[in-house]
Parts: sequence; structure tokens; C-alpha cells
Amino acid sequence: MAAMLLLALGMIYTGARMTLAGAYLHQTDLFLDDWAAKNSQPPAAAWQVAEQAAQSAIALYPTANGGYYDRLGRVYDWQQINEPMSSPAAMQSRANAIAAYRQAIASRPQWPFSHINLATAKLRQGELDDEFKQALTRGFELAPWRALAYQQTAWLGLVSWHTLNAQQQATVAQAVNHGLSHTARSRQDTEQLLTRLQRTDLL
Repeated sequence: MAAMLLLALGMIYTGARMTLAGAYLHQTDLFLDDWAAKNSQPPAAAWQVAEQAAQSAIALYPTANGGYYDRLGRVYDWQQINEPMSSPAAMQSRANAIAAYRQAIASRPQWPFSHINLATAKLRQGELDDEFKQALTRGFELAPWRALAYQQTAWLGLVSWHTLNAQQQATVAQAVNHGLSHTARSRQDTEQLLTRLQRTDLL
């Protein structure tokens, strides 16, 4: 009887923590959606509230949750989103984003967008290393026909083309081809990207 009572209390406690974690995650998502809609760097005060909410969600959830860590990485991405690539001023926030995406991938390795987010953060940090290249290709391999996957892979890969080996370049070319063939809108967006980056040879 005592054991059953302890088990019931444990389940209630765990359920309460998960519910509160979900509430903090929802708060984080509201901030992320608002920043994306405005497409501008958030005010410092709003960012601090979002970062605390994301951290609280992670702390309260009973196990490591890849989705929660991915949200935290995106919060750090937004902290100094207006800073240029390799900016010293954004070095810490982007390092924090990279660390969060690594934890997200460790907890949920089959989720493509954490790989893509990691590659994007690494590019912003100016770290075009093997980890960047693996994340770049892995994200596309996991979701080759998801618009965000092929669009972001195409952009990341074309920007870093000179650092990629032949196999990695072939993956980027495949992402470009998916963009050109998936929908009329994706073709238009991909053609604009290729024109902007002076890579119309891939058309």
C-alpha cells in the first residue's frame, strides 16, 4: 500500500513538473513566433524573459528533451541576430546556441531541423568545420522534401561552397534541384537565391 502511494505521489509530482514545463515552453514559443513575425532583434528585456522561460522548461522536464533544447538554441540565435557573421559581439550568444543545438541533436538525432539550426549557427559563428558540414548534409538527408530543409541547405551550402568536398557539394546541388522542382513558389525562390549568389550555373 505504501509503495503504491509513493508511486502515485511520484506520478503526480512528475505530471505537475511536465505541465509547468509545457507552460514555460508555450511562453517561449510565443516569443519566438513574435520575433519571427517582426523579423527583428528582440529587446533585451523580452529576450531575458524568453531565455529564462526556455531554461525553466528544460529544468522542469524530467528527461532531456530535444525539442526544448532546440527552442533554447533559437532563443540564443535571436539574441543578436542583427550582428554580422563572425561578429565578436555575438560570439557568446552564438556559442550558446551551438551548445543547445548539440544537446537537442543528442536527445533527438532524427529531427532534421536541429541539424539545420546547428549548421546555421555555426555559419553565423564563422565555424565552417566538419561539424558544420555534417549538420548541413544530415539535416537535408533526414527531410529532403521539406521546404525548410532544402531551402536552408541550398543557402548554407552555396554560401560555404568553397569549403565543401565533392560529395557535400553534390548534396547541396540536390537540395537546389528539389527547390527547383518541388513547387512553383519554391522554384521562384530558388532561382532568386541562385541569381543573388551568382550561381545560375546550377539552374
